[in-house]
Amino acid sequence: MASKMGKTVWLVCCLALALHQPEVHAFGRGAPDSACLSMLPGHGTDAQSSPSPYSIVLAPIENGNGRRLVNVTITSQGNADFAGFIIQARPENSDNPVGTFEVRQEGAKAHTCGSGLKNSVTHTDKNPKRKVELIWEAPADYDGHVIFNASVVRDYSTFWTGIKSAPLLVRRTATGVEYETSSKKPTTRIPYQTTISSTQRPVNPQSENQVSHPIFEGCNSIKGCFGWPSNCVASKSCRVLVTYMFKGSAYEFELFADDRVWAAAAFSDDKIMGDDSVMECAYEEDKGEVNTYVSWNDSPNPGKGNHRVESDLTVLEKSYKDKQLYCRFSKPRVSTIEGVTFDLDKHYHLFIAAGTDFKGNRLGYHQSERDLTAEKISLADIQAAKGASKILVHLHGAFMVAAWIGAASIGILLARYFKKTWVGSQLCGKDQWFAWHRVFMIFTWCLTVAGFVIIFIEIGGWSSADNPHAILGCITTGLAFIQPFMAALRPAPNTPKRPLFNWLHWLVGNLAHIFGSIIQNIRENALLLI
Repeated sequence: MASKMGKTVWLVCCLALALHQPEVHAFGRGAPDSACLSMLPGHGTDAQSSPSPYSIVLAPIENGNGRRLVNVTITSQGNADFAGFIIQARPENSDNPVGTFEVRQEGAKAHTCGSGLKNSVTHTDKNPKRKVELIWEAPADYDGHVIFNASVVRDYSTFWTGIKSAPLLVRRTATGVEYETSSKKPTTRIPYQTTISSTQRPVNPQSENQVSHPIFEGCNSIKGCFGWPSNCVASKSCRVLVTYMFKGSAYEFELFADDRVWAAAAFSDDKIMGDDSVMECAYEEDKGEVNTYVSWNDSPNPGKGNHRVESDLTVLEKSYKDKQLYCRFSKPRVSTIEGVTFDLDKHYHLFIAAGTDFKGNRLGYHQSERDLTAEKISLADIQAAKGASKILVHLHGAFMVAAWIGAASIGILLARYFKKTWVGSQLCGKDQWFAWHRVFMIFTWCLTVAGFVIIFIEIGGWSSADNPHAILGCITTGLAFIQPFMAALRPAPNTPKRPLFNWLHWLVGNLAHIFGSIIQNIRENALLLI
C-alpha cells in the first residue's frame, strides 16, 4: 500500500512539473503568430531604443539552374549573440510580407504569415547565434522595392525591432527577374532638434511647396502618416501631419503644423466630430512654451465644443521653431475619457486639424486646415491613410454658386428690366419674360434645396452656432423655399392685396439673393467638413 502511495505521489509531482513547464519566459521555438504584424516577441517589455547591434545584408545570387535569388544575412556586430528573431520582406508602403524564404541551416525555420507561403523566417531554438543566412525569392508577379524588416532578441528582456535592410529593387525583364541592391541606408526616424536652423535644412528645388522637417522621414515605411492637404505625404508638402506607430505596450504619435500655433488629432467612431478623444500639441505664446494636452469633443447636439481633460500623454519631444510646431509623445493603448473607453488596437476614423488662435484654455476654430480618413484605420498598420472624399462638399458649393450667382441673378434681371419690354410673344400661355423668370427661379429653388440637403448629409447634422456661413445658408434656404409657395398663392392683379404680395415677393427674393451672394464670399467656413 505504501509503495503504491509513493508511486502515486511521484506521478503527481512529475505531472505538476510537466504542466508547469510551458510557462517559459520566451518563445524558444519561434516567434508567435501575433508577431506577424507587430514584429514584437510578446515578452511584455519595451524594445531597446539604442542603436541595434544587428544588421541585414543582401546579396543577389544565381544558382546552377539560372534561378536568381537573394542571399539574406542577419549578422551581429562584435560579440553580440542573439537567441531569437523574425524577418520578413515587405513592400515600402505595406506591412504584408511578400516572397518566399528558403532555410538552409539549423536553428531557423520558414513561417507563413497571412496570405502567401513561407514569407517569414523565425528561430527554432534559443541557442546563441552570430549569423543567420537565408535565401529569398520574389513573387512571380512582383515589380518594385522591398525592404527586409527584422526583430532580434538577445535575451528575454533585451530585443530590438525595426531593423531594416537597404531597399532592394525587384525588376521584371524579358530574361526574368533582376535584383538591384541600394547603397542607401535604411530609413530611420531622425529626432527633431530645436537647434537646427532654417539654413541647415535641405530643400528640394523641384518642389517649392515642400516642407522641410525630419518628421517626414520614414513615413508609411516605419510609421503611418496622415496629413493635410490631401496626398501631401509623398511630396512632403503637408501643412498639418500626424504620424503613428505601435511601440512596446503603447502607441507613439507625432503632431506637426507649419505656420500654426496648434495641431490636433482625434479618434472617432464616425465621420462626425463629436464624442471624440483629442490629442493636442500647442504653442502657448504667453508662456513661451510648447505643451501637449488631451481634450474631449462634445457631442454635436446641441452644439460643438471642446474641453480639456486629464492628460495621459508621455511627452518625448516638443519644439516650436521657424513657425514649425512639433510634438512627439506616447499614449497608452487603452484609455477612458468622459466615460468612453478608447482601445487603440481597434479601428477609428482619424481627424487632424490646426489653427492660429485659442479660445481661453481651449483650441480655437480650425479653418480649412482639417481632414479625416476616408475609412476607419488600424494604428498598428503602417500604410498610407487616404483622406475622405470631398465630392459632396464640392457639389454643395457648385450648386449654391450656380443657384445664386447664376440662375437667381438672371431671373431677377428678367423681372426687373424685361417685364414691360418682352411682352410681344408668349411661351406656354405666358409672356416670355415671365416664363423664363419662372424657369430660372425654379432652377434656383431646386439647386438650393439640393445643396442644403447634400451638406447636411456630409456633416451629419447642424453646424456650430458661431459659423456665419451656416447661419446665412439656413436663412437663405428658408427664404428661397417659401418663394414658390407665395407665388402660387398670389392674388389676382386687380385685388387690394396684390400690392402687398408684390412687395413681399420682391423683399423675400432680394433678401435671399443678397444673403446667397454674401455666402459665396465667406471663404473661411465654406468647406463644412468637420
